[in-house]
Amino acid sequence: MSGEENKNYRRTGGRMEILAYGEDALTLWALKNRLEKILKKLGDSIPVSQCKIFYRPSFGRKGGENSSQFGEFDFIVLSKNRLYLGESKWDGSSELKKGHLELRDEQKLRHTLFKCYVECWFRDEYSNWDDFIEKAKVYFEKNNIQKPIAPINSSLALNLQTILKIIRKHYRTLPEIRNVLLYLHKASASDLPKKVNENFDLVLIDYSKDTLNNLVRINI
Repeated sequence: MSGEENKNYRRTGGRMEILAYGEDALTLWALKNRLEKILKKLGDSIPVSQCKIFYRPSFGRKGGENSSQFGEFDFIVLSKNRLYLGESKWDGSSELKKGHLELRDEQKLRHTLFKCYVECWFRDEYSNWDDFIEKAKVYFEKNNIQKPIAPINSSLALNLQTILKIIRKHYRTLPEIRNVLLYLHKASASDLPKKVNENFDLVLIDYSKDTLNNLVRINI
């Protein structure tokens, strides 16, 4: 590390600054720097130190009714009594039309599907994934979920088990599950969303103060 780099490192308290661009970068920035504000807008006063976050957890990329894969959330936040399933959009998105943000069908399905996974996981204790599949099939049918459940020994099943176990450990009982659409924008943005899909909470966050032209600053 050069002398100048060492000075900058000490000036930022030993933190590293990352300059990044785009929706994913802004999502990470918001979770790192604005989570307390996001929670307050959702009526949640829990300290952020007591939260647990999954950033862009993957549940496969292949779609279609015959595939068990259902994409990835932009974030999942485990609060005290609530589980937030999040999608992020920014003011560079083309999905904002006349003040309305409309999520795609596969995005809405992802929230419905994962909610069913969580609810079913809390209904019983499972010795293995095969045992879970048998119980989940009935539960999914009752909730009109047509997609197949992640097959045993698949990467998707492993990812789901890992995250579901962490969620189960975090809460004593089934948490309230809330769908969140996080909209990240500049202060100068003139067209801001006023409504979003039913069953989603819209949270607007201004990222202007932590930018360098079109790049966002993330200190880690």
